Amino acid sequence: MGLNWKLVNASHVTQACEALLKSAGAGAKPRGLIVSYKGKQLPAKVILRMAYCLANKVPPETKLKFSSGEDSLQLLRSLGFQAERLQTNDHTGVPR
Repeated sequence: MGLNWKLVNASHVTQACEALLKSAGAGAKPRGLIVSYKGKQLPAKVILRMAYCLANKVPPETKLKFSSGEDSLQLLRSLGFQAERLQTNDHTGVPR
């Protein structure tokens, strides 16, 4: 069963960002893909999962399986958000 991302809009992403900023999860160091929101770098996969649950009226504790990559970045950008892949130093995994 595929996920229906068509219902996710900018207000769902904003709500997800606001919820994460208010929670303890906002202090976690994001890795990989990030969304920049109000001067903070938030983990894109977490934001997308929360936005999907809001859009599709799915309980937030529901396990969703999706790969985060260029499609995730494109979705976030198409909704007006700044989203990017964090650059790392070669194979060390340490941000530049």
